[in-house]
Amino acid sequence: MTVRFAAGAGSIGIIVKTSDDAPEACRNCDAHVPPGQAYCGICGQKYVSDRLTLRQIGNDLLHAVMHVDRSALSLVRMLLLRPGNVALEYVQGKRKRYFGPFSFLVVVVAAASALIALTGFRAVSSDSPNVVADFLQSHINLLMFAEVPLLAVFSRVLNMRAPFNLAEHLVLAAYTSGMRVLFASLILIPFWFVFHPANAVMVAVASLLIWALYFGFASSQFFQGRRASSWCKGALTAVLSSATMESLITLIAILFGRPDA
Repeated sequence: MTVRFAAGAGSIGIIVKTSDDAPEACRNCDAHVPPGQAYCGICGQKYVSDRLTLRQIGNDLLHAVMHVDRSALSLVRMLLLRPGNVALEYVQGKRKRYFGPFSFLVVVVAAASALIALTGFRAVSSDSPNVVADFLQSHINLLMFAEVPLLAVFSRVLNMRAPFNLAEHLVLAAYTSGMRVLFASLILIPFWFVFHPANAVMVAVASLLIWALYFGFASSQFFQGRRASSWCKGALTAVLSSATMESLITLIAILFGRPDA
């Protein structure tokens, strides 16, 4: 409501203008928002008429997590059931329904890195303490990100006839790698602390097998055609990228690592 004083001959009047008639401005771009319109026609931001409250923050958080059309839970569910189809739809231009692959990857990697730092889980093991292993353990997010382009390159090489460029292979790699990191955060790390398995090699092999099967499953959906062939190529892609990353880490440790004093 807008209150305005008007002075007349020998009298003072008050003119009250209701909010329905008052022109409103978008808080984001200052464009005019017509009365009754929920979103700005210029920038698309939802019209905000009052100050931010804790209730609004709670509603936004609940909407981000639970909303069917665009939510973290919805994306995770779809990446469990249809990972290749989600990546394919993004490549084909259907990008509004879910979080983007790289935003999803960044958020998941950040959460996993924080979890590893808080729990002290040794994601990078070494026969003897050295500065390289300590550095990688402290910057485990670098390893999580580094394998994504490797995965995309191997996927591109093994699927040369597929109508996708390297950037489009990166979409598949980012979505699936995000799920791999999420699997490690929610299942692998808690399993390790609860059961304390004595054979770390067996756990690593089992994790790699699950990863290879999952990426093969995603590839069979992404590369539409011969499903069995795409599945095998996807599994091989996952194994090759993981083996290459392990080899690079070992080589770096040999060249630059030295026992701590």
